[in-house]
Amino acid sequence: MTEPGRRPAPRAKNLALLALFFALVVMIVIVVVLRHARRVATPAVRPARVTTKADLPTYTVLRTAKPITIDGRLDDPVWERIRPVSALTIHDGTRAATVLTEAKLCWDDRNLYVTFTCADKDLRARFTKRDDPVCSDDAVEVFLCPTNNLTDYYEFEVNPRNVVWDGKDHNPDLLPNEKTTYDDKWNCAGLLTAVHVDGTFDDRTDIDKGWTVEMAIPFAGLNRKTPASDERWRANLFRIEFGASEEYDAWSPPQNPGEPPAFHVPSRFGSLVFSGRAAAASARNR
Repeated sequence: MTEPGRRPAPRAKNLALLALFFALVVMIVIVVVLRHARRVATPAVRPARVTTKADLPTYTVLRTAKPITIDGRLDDPVWERIRPVSALTIHDGTRAATVLTEAKLCWDDRNLYVTFTCADKDLRARFTKRDDPVCSDDAVEVFLCPTNNLTDYYEFEVNPRNVVWDGKDHNPDLLPNEKTTYDDKWNCAGLLTAVHVDGTFDDRTDIDKGWTVEMAIPFAGLNRKTPASDERWRANLFRIEFGASEEYDAWSPPQNPGEPPAFHVPSRFGSLVFSGRAAAASARNR
């Protein structure tokens, strides 16, 4: 007779199962450690965060030898010799504007001249009276702080019907909040504006081309003397466009990425430097 096979004793069986369990635990720990080491060695690639905290823009304002006729057509020869400001971007600085806006500035002994050329396929402008809330229309805006005390500055808005809102703003926190006050009873004495429109207002059935704005802002109306050569003012330029979607564009973006639009952030104003150079002497304006 052959001897029957032996069965392991219960204690030996338990020890074998315990050893197998520990072996599995060790293998799992090794796998986890190796995966973690691989993740540390080759981290996931993340896109760099776009920020608007770069250097604020500066624009050199050249002189014009002759006063400019304010008719909105931008046909004075001096404008051909003026370089535009850097391109406007979306208010939070994350991308280029989807609508073309070109702004230029120059000056003489009496006025700061500002122009905007706005491509626009659908002109929208409801308001018709001085100091109506034209920021709810298609509009361009100029903010000026001649004193460089950013808590107080001037604001000018123009819509495609050449309706003007102008006022003096007081912003103690340099942020758009309930503490900011807007004096719309103030009107800039001697202000001249004109608009030329290529299209029709508030007609969704046609395709418009755009509009141009010309402004003469008198220094006396801002309670200022003629600027000295190389004098520096803080300023910003904006455009509001109501088309297929709302767009708020800025020369110097006031928001960080993802923040909602709000133009009253004077700490983000760029700088205008009044140059003694005549615009006729150089077409290169840096």
